[in-house]
Amino acid sequence: MIFFCDFDGTITEIDVVDTFLEKFADKEYLEVEEKWVRGEISSLECLQKQISLVKNIDKKNIDEFLNTVKIDPFFKDFVGFVKRYNGKVIILSDGFRYFIERILNNYGIKVDAILSNQLVINDKTLEVVFPYQNPFCQAGMGNCKCKHSENQICRNKTFYIGDGRSDFCVASKFETVFAKGKLYQYLKSIGKNPVKIENFKDVINYLKLEEFLNGRKRVASA
Repeated sequence: MIFFCDFDGTITEIDVVDTFLEKFADKEYLEVEEKWVRGEISSLECLQKQISLVKNIDKKNIDEFLNTVKIDPFFKDFVGFVKRYNGKVIILSDGFRYFIERILNNYGIKVDAILSNQLVINDKTLEVVFPYQNPFCQAGMGNCKCKHSENQICRNKTFYIGDGRSDFCVASKFETVFAKGKLYQYLKSIGKNPVKIENFKDVINYLKLEEFLNGRKRVASA
């Protein structure tokens, strides 16, 4: 099993980047957000401009903020469940690796890979680096989620888990998607049939049910 999983708002209880900007950026970041929502700028441009509006901050301030972030109470159980079946959990995020690693470390959680943008912490300023930028990304994201998963989607037991706009494009390519929030609504609107979840306990319960049903099928055909 391979699970590609969004981070902000999916694993975490809040959108970490949005909350970070709300706390530390000049209020102009909201105008930048509106331009992105209207389609006037790409996700990559939006993130670059918004982070440039964060001033007079250091690593201590960032860490103190990240230490307050709570995650889905069942995510650690989910990772353990997947690993018992020799599966993999890969985080695909248009957020920042530093944020993700810090938060997961706070909870003692290790995943198989984190594929995201990078945040460089300079003297009182921040800089975004896009190691996975794809000039052909239809969604205009700094981290093209589709590019990471395209070689795996056709395989059996490959899943996507997400909640928002950054997941629309990639999730539409998967047969099985666990979705909440805007992602669930979007997939339904384009004729897809995602599995609606509230938290990762719902994912675990779905997988256990599938395992049970598949086991019964094997017994019945024996």
